[in-house]
Amino acid sequence: MEMDRAEKSVNYRLGLHYYNMNRYQQAKEHLEKALAEDPNDTDALFWMSYSEYYLKNYEEAHRLCKDIIQKGMMTENVYELLGVILTAEQKWYEAEQAFLHAISLNPVEADVIANYAYLMIKTGHLKKAKMLLAEAKRLDSMNSLAIHCQFYLDLIHNKKKQQQESLMAYIQVADDERVKFQKIGEAAYFRGDYRIAKENLIQAFLLDPNNSRVKELLDSIDRITHIVFLPNRIVRKLGGTLVAWVLSLALIILTIFIARPYVRDVAVFLFWFNVYTWISPFIYNLVTKAGVQREEN
Repeated sequence: MEMDRAEKSVNYRLGLHYYNMNRYQQAKEHLEKALAEDPNDTDALFWMSYSEYYLKNYEEAHRLCKDIIQKGMMTENVYELLGVILTAEQKWYEAEQAFLHAISLNPVEADVIANYAYLMIKTGHLKKAKMLLAEAKRLDSMNSLAIHCQFYLDLIHNKKKQQQESLMAYIQVADDERVKFQKIGEAAYFRGDYRIAKENLIQAFLLDPNNSRVKELLDSIDRITHIVFLPNRIVRKLGGTLVAWVLSLALIILTIFIARPYVRDVAVFLFWFNVYTWISPFIYNLVTKAGVQREEN
């Protein structure tokens, strides 16, 4: 989007400066001042809307974006922003219409097509997402958003080699350290390497403590690796609950033949071992709740 920055106010320039640093709250504060000076500044409204979006104030971001359009700024960037906000609001049909309108205004904008592909991933239209990503990468082979979406598509299809390739490509083009740490952490998480995942996600969290996705993954790692779930991890490695019960029965039968006096002890142990894997989430909640109460006291 073209802007004559020389004619913009100091508050506008400061707002854009903080926005480019991913400091959205500070960007918002300066952009609000810029809009107080000129309520019809559509550029300030545009970046204000994006700031509200990144602050997860989707309703306000939507309102501001509609205001931009009503004031006559109807570029592909504005409709792309509208589509991104509507996607976050889970208004799938309206989001698709916004992206299609953006593409009609500029059919060779790789970012818009990649965002449309992300919407298709979110709604389960994976074949269409694949086609859109191919077109986005044809237009711009190093488009960071397209590579970002390709990474998630490869995660869904569990294509480990492609995941690694997408991750390496993304790291090369991304200029946000926070996002790099998050992507490395996510890749490690989904392949079960929780140590590497936690190390990188902690770095991402330190750079952006408000990132709910990173916090969600860290909480999940803490839960998965907790000692309470050790039997559950053993069962997963054996092949799942059904396999664990079958193996337990086979072990009991084997004990009858080779150590009959211990059959009862083995049967009781295996029974409670398998039952424990069912009630372990309840035990985990009790343990974590007790830990929180101790910290508060």
